[in-house]
Amino acid sequence: MNDFTIDGNSNDTFLDSLNVTLNDTEGVNVLRLSYEAKTLAIFLYSMLSVVAFAGNLIIVIVILYFPRLRTGTNILILNLAVSDLLISLVCMPLSYWHVIIFDDQRWIFGNFFCKFFSYLQAVVVFSNSWTLVVISFDRCLAIMFVMSRWNRLNKRRAMIVSAVIWLISLLVASPLYLVHGTLKIDNKDFSCNEDFSRLDFLGINGSGRDILHIYSLLIFLLQYIIPLLVIICTYTTIGVKMWYSVVPGAQSISRCTRRSRSLLQERHESVKKLIPMVLIVSALYAGCWLPQNLLMNILVNVDPSILTHPYILYIWWIAHTIAMFHSVVNPFIYYLQNKRMREGFRYVLRYLPCVHFNEFKLLMPPNQQRTCCSQTGKVVSMVSYMQQPTAKRSTISVASIRKSKLSSQC
Repeated sequence: MNDFTIDGNSNDTFLDSLNVTLNDTEGVNVLRLSYEAKTLAIFLYSMLSVVAFAGNLIIVIVILYFPRLRTGTNILILNLAVSDLLISLVCMPLSYWHVIIFDDQRWIFGNFFCKFFSYLQAVVVFSNSWTLVVISFDRCLAIMFVMSRWNRLNKRRAMIVSAVIWLISLLVASPLYLVHGTLKIDNKDFSCNEDFSRLDFLGINGSGRDILHIYSLLIFLLQYIIPLLVIICTYTTIGVKMWYSVVPGAQSISRCTRRSRSLLQERHESVKKLIPMVLIVSALYAGCWLPQNLLMNILVNVDPSILTHPYILYIWWIAHTIAMFHSVVNPFIYYLQNKRMREGFRYVLRYLPCVHFNEFKLLMPPNQQRTCCSQTGKVVSMVSYMQQPTAKRSTISVASIRKSKLSSQC
């Protein structure tokens, strides 16, 4: 029998089932990737990793650099970009290095990185999915309760929510750190494998395979099914609400002036503009991760004989590549759907010959924004001062006017 392994830490549950099945199956000749397919796989993974890293790094730089982009929703998008950045640095390189380059079960990075990389990849995938859930909730509340100021996801609340998402992701994925470890396969080589019997010290009863199946089901529910159902419900609610022409919240205003109604409509339209972008990102997440979740968590448990299929490596490779593609395409969606993001992209890439950037229209660098706010405050203060009666001008300090008037807008 030919030795056949696939080890790409984000799929360890599937991979260990594969290894056990193949070790118990005699006389099965399992096909490996051909030289041409291996070359193509290395090229694709390398390109995906580079593009995902560059695109998400630009997203992080743009949001952190421009104050106007530091909104609550954009902080969550920043959280998504950080997750995708870690995927491009960890999941993609290790997948093509360990799976495609090595035909055996060798692990050359040591016991700590065997645990850490497997754990980290599960954490970032959890963070990615639940950040999309929070964004969908934020958009739903913003549409349903336009006039309420308590449902606004400001920057501070978004940072707290992001921290909670990472904390929960760290806790949910923690068993993967405990069950992973290196195992010597010959005199000098080690393999990185997953063994749930390492949890015996916790007093958990049951065989390792049973615990593995239960944990796989929980991961499938928490990382894919539940987030997907929540996202579908929230955007369905948004769609039903947006079907009506009346601005949500306007009915609660018995005497709504033309100015206040105009501001309400303007805020409503600004909220609507973000919905297509986050909806596309969520739909792509569901579509890109569907093949891998079906393969790892459904097909393997329903029919374990699929693990001995001669083209299982090709099937896994295609499913994994589609899943990784989600981290690549997100920056392009932000660029196409958001004018301010587009302007920030062009500013960061302005030195490239194919990028045209002349001036800021929607954004403003931090130093220029402070100067503009200072000058605006002076003008407003002087106008307010000149509008006072002559007898009162001498008693009114321009500094006090500047403090009490519209300087807070800056």
